[in-house]
Amino acid sequence: MNNDQHYSISRVSLIAKAQGAFLGAAVGDALGWPQELEAKRVDKKTGSTAEVPVNGFQQWVRRSGGQYYPHEEVILAGEYSDDTQLILCTARSLLYGKQWWHHLTKQELPTWTCYEQGGGGATKRAAKEWLTGIEPWSSPQNQKRYFDAGGNGVAMRILPHCLLGATETNFEKIAKKIVANGVATHGHPRALVGALAYGFALWVAFRETATLQYGAIIQNVLSEVNSWSVLPDINNICPTWKSSALEVSAGQYAEYWQMTVTDMVRLLEQCREAMKQGAIAVEREVLTKLGCFDRSIKGAGTVTAAAAIFLASRYAADPFHGLVEAGFADGADTDTIASMTGGILGAVAGIEWLGDYAERVQDANYLKALAEHLATNQGNYQTKQVDNSKTIKNHLDFFIKKIELSKPGDNILIPDGRRGLISTLEQHQPLSKSTLANSWKLTTDDGQSLSIKKIRRTNNSTNFKSEIHSNGFLGKHIDTELQPVKVVNIGVKLPVRNLEKARFFYESVLGLKVEKQSGSLVRCGCIVLVPLDDKKNYVQSSDSFNSSITNTIYIEIESIREAYSNVCQFGSKILKPIAERRGRLYFNCLDPDANVVEIFEMKF
Repeated sequence: MNNDQHYSISRVSLIAKAQGAFLGAAVGDALGWPQELEAKRVDKKTGSTAEVPVNGFQQWVRRSGGQYYPHEEVILAGEYSDDTQLILCTARSLLYGKQWWHHLTKQELPTWTCYEQGGGGATKRAAKEWLTGIEPWSSPQNQKRYFDAGGNGVAMRILPHCLLGATETNFEKIAKKIVANGVATHGHPRALVGALAYGFALWVAFRETATLQYGAIIQNVLSEVNSWSVLPDINNICPTWKSSALEVSAGQYAEYWQMTVTDMVRLLEQCREAMKQGAIAVEREVLTKLGCFDRSIKGAGTVTAAAAIFLASRYAADPFHGLVEAGFADGADTDTIASMTGGILGAVAGIEWLGDYAERVQDANYLKALAEHLATNQGNYQTKQVDNSKTIKNHLDFFIKKIELSKPGDNILIPDGRRGLISTLEQHQPLSKSTLANSWKLTTDDGQSLSIKKIRRTNNSTNFKSEIHSNGFLGKHIDTELQPVKVVNIGVKLPVRNLEKARFFYESVLGLKVEKQSGSLVRCGCIVLVPLDDKKNYVQSSDSFNSSITNTIYIEIESIREAYSNVCQFGSKILKPIAERRGRLYFNCLDPDANVVEIFEMKF
C-alpha cells in the first residue's frame, strides 16, 4: 500500500459512530488490560483457543493490594478497566449540561474511588483529594506531584466531549471542556496537550461522512495544529487553577506548554512519515520510535495519543486488526492505547466491525445506550436535573458499611445518586495470613456493573482459635480471623424508676462524678442511668432463665462492623441487628452468660 491509495468508509450515522466509539474503546480496553505489565497478571496462560478466539477476550488473574494487602482477583473475559470507567464518568457528567464539571469533580470522581479497577496513581490521588473537598492543584501534600502528572489518564476519558461536540463548527468549545476535564486530575502539559491532539482526531473522525483518504486523520491533526494546541482559558470553570500553575512553574507554564506542543507535533510527523511507507512500515518499529516501550515515557499523554492516532490511521480500512495490534503490543500501555485506538476506529467505521465483541464486552447495552443518548442530544445536552450535591468520605464510609450488611438481591443507594442491585459477594484469594479482601458485585439502575472491594487486615489469633475449637464451646467453627475492635467507652446501663433520684444517689450519696446528662440518660463514670419506662433503652432477654429486665453492658467503639462480624463468628445470639438510633449505628447481643451487651458506634 502506498500513500496514493485510498480506503472507503461507507456513510455511517452519528449514532452508529457513537456506539462504535464507545464500544471500540471498551473492547480495546478489555483486550489490552491483561497484556500490560502494570496489570500484574499472575497467570501466564492466555486461555484455551477452544474457549476464546485467538487474541480474544480472556479470563485472567491479577495481583492486587500492593505489599500491605496482597491478594489475587479474577478478572472475567471482556471486563474493562479504569479507561472505560472514566469515559462513563465523563459521559454521565455531560448529561448535567453546564454543571458537568461540578458533577464530575464532586460526585463521579469521588465515588469512582470505591469501585475503580486498574486506576492510575495520578487519577486516584486527585479523586481522593476531591473526596476531601480539596482542589488537587491546591493540595499541600500533592501539589507538586499533581503538576508533574503528565500521563494518559486525561486522553483516555475525553471521548464523550468530542461526541457531544460533533456538530460544532470549530474545536474551540470542545478544547476548553477537554482541558477543564483534564486539570481535574493532571497538571502537566503532556497530559493536556496529548488529550487535545487525540480529542481533535476523534472530533475529525466523528464529523467525517465521506470517503476518507489514506493517512487523512494524521494529516488533519497536523494541518490544524492551531485549532487544538492553544491553552484555553478555563477561569470560569476552575478559577484558581491558573494561579497555581503559574506559581508552581515559576511563571513559565506557557513556555512548558509550547515545548510540549512542539514535541507532540514531532511525534505526529513521525507518524506521518511512517504512513508514507505504506506496507513497509512495521508497527512495532514505529511504536518503539514514539516511545511506547520506553518505561520512562510510555504512559505519557503525548506518546499514547500519537500511538493511537497512528494505529487508527494505519488500520482504518481493517479496524479490528488495528485494535488487536494495539491491545497486544507487548510492553506498551496496551489497555489505554487499544482503548484510544478503538475510540477513533469506532468514530470512523461505526459498530459492525466489532462483530460479537460488541455484545460480549462488559456492559455492552449500557455503553450503546449512553452513546446513543449523547449522539441524539447535540446542542441540547442537559438531560438530567441539576444536582449540586457532592460525595464526601463519610458518604463512602456509610455506603461500604451498608453494603457489608447487605445480601444478594438487596437494592442500595450509591453515593453518586444511582441505585444498585447487589448480585454476589466474592472472597478474593489472600496472599498473606493477615489479609481479608471481599468484593460485592452490583448492577446500577442505569445498567453499569460495579465491583465494590473492601480490604482489611485480620487479627492473627491462632492460639485463641485453637482453644475455641479444642474446647468446643461454640456451635460452629470460626472460618476467618477475628478483627481488632477499638473501644472508646464502656459502662453498665442501669434502668431506674426515677432518673433524678438515682442521679442524686450516685452523685451526692456515693460521690460519683456526673460526666454527661440528657433527658434520656445520666452517665456517672462507668454507670449509665436510663429511665425504666423508656422501652428503647433496654433489651429484654428472650432466654427462659433471664426473662426479666436485665442490666445492660454498654460499649462505644470506633467502628461497628468489626465487632458485629466478630460476634456473629463467635456464635452469640443477636438480639437486634445493626440499626440506627439518633444518628448512630448500634446492635444488641448476649454474652456467653446471657447478659445483654449493647454496642454503639461512636459519633465523631
